[in-house]
Amino acid sequence: MSEIEYDELVKKVRQHEEAIAQLLEIIAVTNRRLSELDKKNEESSHAYSFS
Repeated sequence: MSEIEYDELVKKVRQHEEAIAQLLEIIAVTNRRLSELDKKNEESSHAYSFS
């Protein structure tokens, strides 16, 4: 394997790592939003059940 091929592989791996990190961030934000919505939904359900 030539040095150029190696450098290209390293570059591709870094790009994939960055993409994975971005996807993980998106998943984390989505999970937080879902958790907040679930909490609000539970609070609404309790409020109606006590009225």
